[in-house]
Amino acid sequence: MTSLVRTYAEQSDQQLIVDDAVPLDQHDARGLAGFYLSFGLTLAGFVLAQNVLGLTKVLRLRHRFTLIAGFSAAAGLLAAILAGPVLGAVPAPVIPLALVLALLAAAAAFTTKLLGTYLGPIGVPAATLLLLTVGNATSGAVIGADLLPGIARSISAALPPGAAVRAIADLSYFQGSGAITPMITLATWAISAGLLVAVRSRTRATRATA
Repeated sequence: MTSLVRTYAEQSDQQLIVDDAVPLDQHDARGLAGFYLSFGLTLAGFVLAQNVLGLTKVLRLRHRFTLIAGFSAAAGLLAAILAGPVLGAVPAPVIPLALVLALLAAAAAFTTKLLGTYLGPIGVPAATLLLLTVGNATSGAVIGADLLPGIARSISAALPPGAAVRAIADLSYFQGSGAITPMITLATWAISAGLLVAVRSRTRATRATA
């Protein structure tokens, strides 16, 4: 944007003065750290759920849920420490950032498990399309959510990657003023998907003993 306006100012013999009220972190000059974090944790949760789906006959449901929850918490904390204090790319507080990333990983994992549980073999491809393709493409991290096409903008904040990108940006540059809503979105995805998986598992168990 600055380059475009500067070009116009030069052609009009005017002076351009830029006042960056909320500057990006010096280690994230293009503002893409939030996108990479979101993509990485979405992918981690997705891959975890693929493995958990293969353990359905080996582990009980509560053990599978514990595995997802524990991995999500550990992945969120590790990613927050690496992106924040270690690399200095994300200036968000570590604990709130870790919570957002853990919720994202859990949302991706439980949603993938949900689709795999209900849709069978096509569940994982459906999760790939929903989370990794549509979710990341509409997150708005690269060009900004307000510049997305109408349909993409309308679903962006409702999907886990888009919600996570917004929460990371709010925590990093706006004192977390708008982070609550996307965090609720992430928690809703994780909890709702987990409950639906539990319902399906209980239904199958009831039929098996009938």
